[in-house]
Amino acid sequence: MTAQESLKSLESCNSKDSNDSTTPYSSTKHLNSTTASHCSKLGESKGDALTKQPTNEFDDGQSDREDGWFGWSVTAAGCIMGMLTLGVTRAHGVYQEHYVLNEFASTPSATIAWIGSVQNMMLNLCGVVVGVLSQMYDSRILCAVSAFSMGVAFILASFSTEIWQLVLTQGVLYGGAASFPYILGVTVPLHWIKKRRGLALAVVYMGSGVGGMWVSLLTTACIDRFGRAWSHRILGLIMIAVGVGLAPLVISRRPAKRPTRLLDLSVFRDWRFLLIAGGSFFAMGPNTVPYMLMPTYVAQVLKEGTKLGSLVVTIINVSGIFGRFAAGVLSDKLGPMNMLIVWVALAAYSQLGIWLPFENVRAVVASAALFGVTGASIVGMILNALATVYGVTRITYISGLIYMTYSVASLVVVQTSSLMLDTVGHGKVYTWPIVYSGLLLVVAALIFLALRIRMSPRILDKL
Repeated sequence: MTAQESLKSLESCNSKDSNDSTTPYSSTKHLNSTTASHCSKLGESKGDALTKQPTNEFDDGQSDREDGWFGWSVTAAGCIMGMLTLGVTRAHGVYQEHYVLNEFASTPSATIAWIGSVQNMMLNLCGVVVGVLSQMYDSRILCAVSAFSMGVAFILASFSTEIWQLVLTQGVLYGGAASFPYILGVTVPLHWIKKRRGLALAVVYMGSGVGGMWVSLLTTACIDRFGRAWSHRILGLIMIAVGVGLAPLVISRRPAKRPTRLLDLSVFRDWRFLLIAGGSFFAMGPNTVPYMLMPTYVAQVLKEGTKLGSLVVTIINVSGIFGRFAAGVLSDKLGPMNMLIVWVALAAYSQLGIWLPFENVRAVVASAALFGVTGASIVGMILNALATVYGVTRITYISGLIYMTYSVASLVVVQTSSLMLDTVGHGKVYTWPIVYSGLLLVVAALIFLALRIRMSPRILDKL
């Protein structure tokens, strides 16, 4: 075929694409298969590989292992990695409470909040680094080295006596190292599970709920019996033993089409990615606020003991286990985008409709339970939506870009909420931080709704 003929063929393909929205679906089924194949080949140069979902995603000859016991064993490893990473950050409220009420009682809570804020920021900010390095090195090696570094970070934190030292150890070092087993642990299982990806993600993210639960209880018990320093050392040793031991199971697959560029930002030209990133920013920013503020709210406003504050964090994590399972099953049946909108809206209601208007223990427990069911599941549902749109060959890299938005959002929202508490609330009135986090979730729900309508205005479509 000459260059002129190719150009005419490509123009014909473009003309057909522009008429797709007005051509009845029934007529498209009768397109000549040869012409369709030819147009597909010509169109490959028109878009970037990141914005297309390939039909044959891997060429490693291991398709027989998909959806089998091997894939679910990788998923189980990712679940436990979630306990040691996201689960630990979800239990940080116990440390926040100890720092505010005991160790650094005379220090503004906004200053203390930098420890948890930086920890969450680094956990997500390094997502791009994880995405790039995962294309160069074995995921098992990355997980083993980072798990060892996580444990070292907590052991170093046990010797820290100043806030800036804790920011560096418990915040920067731990958060940056935890990013690797966290992101690889939630994305690599998608290489092996195709039919029930929503359920697989639910299992993986259940790890953060279960981890947040037992880490909260263990941290509280260790602080009460041995002191804060030994609680850090015990958790650090657990991270090294379990994380390094499970790293060999985090096995990624070789994509059929290798990336031509390790750092590819062309996806930012895709309106779907921009809307997902925008919605993720507003949804995940306030995601850590209940974990951080509810324990101190219980102690300072409701005048309850510190054990109830730890119990509230446990309630969020326990209810998150059931919420993630429900979100995974419903996403597989009704579509991840549809359920994402519902879950974000309910998370907003847990803040604005329950926690805000009722100042009592029952309301806080109910708000914590509903937020655990919905808010804790949002990140997994976003990842499922990304896999649906872009496929899974480079899901670690693309999700790393999304996690980067989380890092900025978590830092800004947590610090702003703490600043509101210290200034407008004088350290004891939590009204504006609750309103602030709730409204951000409302904005996120509206953005995801706009994306859903843009993708398909038919509400019964499984998206």
